[in-house]
Amino acid sequence: MVWWAAHQHVYPHVAALAKKYLAIPASTAPSERVFSTAKNLQQKKRWRILPSRLHKVIFLRHNLAVLSDS
Repeated sequence: MVWWAAHQHVYPHVAALAKKYLAIPASTAPSERVFSTAKNLQQKKRWRILPSRLHKVIFLRHNLAVLSDS
């Protein structure tokens, strides 16, 4: 992050993205939400869902805001 702070005037848009996506979260809440989502999706009635599909659903659920902005 120090490098981005020193060079943010050269790459303002990329520096903003780096700050947003490369920063270490202050809590474990985002990762806990991912595990909760996986647990909710992988219930007995949904055990037939393939692991590859489950990973895609979890990814889409947690990145929907980013994907809908583009």
